[in-house]
Amino acid sequence: MGITKKINFESIFLFLFLILFPFGQIIRLSFNFAGYNIPLQPIDIVVGLATVYSVIFQKHKTKALAYIGYFLVVAIFSYILNIFTFKLQSLYGLFYLIRTAGYAIFLNYVWNFVKKKPQNKELLYKSLLSISIVSAIFGWIQFYYFPDIKPFIVYGWDMHLFRLVGAFLDSTYLSIVLVLGLLISIGLFINSKQKKYLLLAFFLLISIAFTYSRAGYFALLAGAGAWALTEKRLRKIVLSIMVFLTIVIAIPTINNHSNEFFRTFSITRRIDNYETTLAIYSHSPVFGVGYNNMCAAYQKYVGFQDFASHACSGSDSSLLFILATTGIVGLFVFLQNTFNLFKLFIRKRNNQVVIASTVALFVHSLFSNSLFFPWVMGYMAILLATNIKE
Repeated sequence: MGITKKINFESIFLFLFLILFPFGQIIRLSFNFAGYNIPLQPIDIVVGLATVYSVIFQKHKTKALAYIGYFLVVAIFSYILNIFTFKLQSLYGLFYLIRTAGYAIFLNYVWNFVKKKPQNKELLYKSLLSISIVSAIFGWIQFYYFPDIKPFIVYGWDMHLFRLVGAFLDSTYLSIVLVLGLLISIGLFINSKQKKYLLLAFFLLISIAFTYSRAGYFALLAGAGAWALTEKRLRKIVLSIMVFLTIVIAIPTINNHSNEFFRTFSITRRIDNYETTLAIYSHSPVFGVGYNNMCAAYQKYVGFQDFASHACSGSDSSLLFILATTGIVGLFVFLQNTFNLFKLFIRKRNNQVVIASTVALFVHSLFSNSLFFPWVMGYMAILLATNIKE
């Protein structure tokens, strides 16, 4: 029997994704296309292979894919509509469009894996918790050995000092990965009553605090609040929130303005980013400037911005990003179908984890483009797939 016959293609790409996930940006790849430096993550390659396999060989399709598909249709239309406006520069955005579509189909790939054996759901829950834990451990290793990542500014990364950024080199994105893991650990504890999950939850709680990411803090509070409403455990949730706020207040800031809770410079910068995104949106309000032509639009309407910059292709708000790239039509379709998808989980019991995680991510995405961060898209694709029956 050849080695190709021994490989289980129904799951291999999923577990390759989980293995690569915690390494984040430290194994980042890129290639040159038409004069542009296109970033390519190893997890993108794995998801791409899973997508091809799912399209060709998996006959069963989840209904959730249709909800995501409606938005992708608008995104594709907005992109085609703007090809003549941005010409060759639009090729840069094409890769982002392909990647987003790939992660949508990756959900279907994972759903087929869960559909085969119901016990795969718990396996994936534990796997997601594991990659959140490993991501936190990498963060503490970085915090100890490389507390100052200012040298990475020359590569387009933000300045972070004495904060957990981990392999993602960004405390904001690390924070949402840890928040999602924390919510899963709580769910596993409630179902199993095993105290090890409480210990892991506490470890993740401390790790979230040391990211000093207010977006992560708000996401955690929102996720906990959603859990309180669905699970009717208001007293315990309030107590947990009070403990977390006490930790946040108590952790040292080392007289460093980058990790002070009431720092204002990042708020000012974020407001400027919102204004810039809205300025780009104003040039094409109905269908947007095309998904994802943010860099090209910035060059044309605002001023020079290096295509290699990590701030070039997104916005500090996922909803504003959708508004700018797909217009008011795209935002409406996205919100409507997100709500329809969310209703699938609200109607069913024992879906508190996915409900709380979705709310947490939505709040987090108001302060960063986390909805379209590859690791978050893959993480949520797995989480959603484990909770969809049809």
